[in-house]
Amino acid sequence: MTTGTRRMALKGFLAGASALSLSMTQASAQTAATSAAPAKPAGPAPKDWIDPKTGHRILRLSDEAGSGVLYFYRHAYTPEGDLMVIKSPSGIVTVRLADWKTSVLVRGKENDLLFMMRTTREAVYAVTDPGAGEAEDRPKTLYAIHVDTKKVRKLGRIASGRVTASNADDSLLLGQVAYGAKPLQPKDSASIEKFGQAEYAALGPDGKPLNFARAKGVRMWERWSQRVPAELFVIDLKTGARKVIYNTEEWIGHAQFSPTDPNLIRFCMEGPWHRVDRIKLINADGTNLRSVHTRTMNMEIWGHEFFSHDGKWLWYDLQTPRGQVFWVAGLELATGKRVWKRVEQNHWGVHFNVAHDNVTFASDGGDLDMVAHAPDGKWISLLQGETIVDADLDGYDDSLITIEKFKGTRLVDMGAHDYRLEPNLRFTPDGKWIVFVSNMHGDNHVYAVEVKPTRAPVKG
Repeated sequence: MTTGTRRMALKGFLAGASALSLSMTQASAQTAATSAAPAKPAGPAPKDWIDPKTGHRILRLSDEAGSGVLYFYRHAYTPEGDLMVIKSPSGIVTVRLADWKTSVLVRGKENDLLFMMRTTREAVYAVTDPGAGEAEDRPKTLYAIHVDTKKVRKLGRIASGRVTASNADDSLLLGQVAYGAKPLQPKDSASIEKFGQAEYAALGPDGKPLNFARAKGVRMWERWSQRVPAELFVIDLKTGARKVIYNTEEWIGHAQFSPTDPNLIRFCMEGPWHRVDRIKLINADGTNLRSVHTRTMNMEIWGHEFFSHDGKWLWYDLQTPRGQVFWVAGLELATGKRVWKRVEQNHWGVHFNVAHDNVTFASDGGDLDMVAHAPDGKWISLLQGETIVDADLDGYDDSLITIEKFKGTRLVDMGAHDYRLEPNLRFTPDGKWIVFVSNMHGDNHVYAVEVKPTRAPVKG
């Protein structure tokens, strides 16, 4: 696409965004008139309570306001599944899952928690060199700390970019870098501190502020249109060698290793979802680059991809088309078999995740500004497959897409949650709890909801 064409397209996008923003604002006003969102409870966030609307027990795990969790697919548990790592203003914190006891592992806000290693009881974190400009553009030193002994070892150093994962045998680190990319929202540290992402403020063609969802679309479009050099790279932890495995001018994001195959990498092409070929697979040596999904209709979108814990499936949010029909779609990596699990509108989520049984899923919900199609979608929900009882299973062809559907069960009322903060939910290894971050009581805190209900919910 030429520069002139991109400019014309951007003007068209802004106009469309403004019109869509107006329709969503009108829808918001109409919904608010009939079912206003509940106010945040007064006083400090409770430590232990039963959600009256769902009957499920919720615990506050974090002690400090401003705490948070890793992005929904980043590895957060020890190999034994007894400890989880979270973020706090004091530094990096461990949570013992047997009794939810917390302990500061690394003090200092400058220690940026990245992920847990797969085979050792070590948390990986980065310390960015001080200086002007964006943190992504500055050098970083990478460390690993043992959660029991607190012994620290230096893993390496990168000149710019970020490291997002280690592979299944912890022999490689995976990273990405873009050279000269414009920040999504310059000098926006306050919003990043509070919500984990930029404010994405933007004006429409009429000069009026766009709502968050439309403004984010504008900023994402601008960043996608830049066409700056980018690399996907690996670092050999034995030799320290850095190897670029993929070069592009597209916007690379969400780079992760398979949890079980040390040579398989999944990453995405960031940008407007209806325009990009979003999900890619590549081998750790840079070979066998391939796409995961093929668009068959206008405005078909897919993304927020994640592996099953056994590494056999790759799952992702699929909408056919955007905002109308919702699926959690899966690709069985060994066979190419595809399964699409239908999600009802009000059980759609900003992110989905899967339990360690690789069968049970969950959704973290979304609000009206983000999903005008889901006026009652602000819930943490459990998603379980419904058995097909009337299908002629003998006639199934695994070369075709298999259609299934989810039955949703609401676990947490997120009516007071501001979805600029993404809940980033994950199951505990035993599947009994779902951990997430929320500002439903004002400050950001880490919570866990018990999957099994404590009592029947209040009706009405």
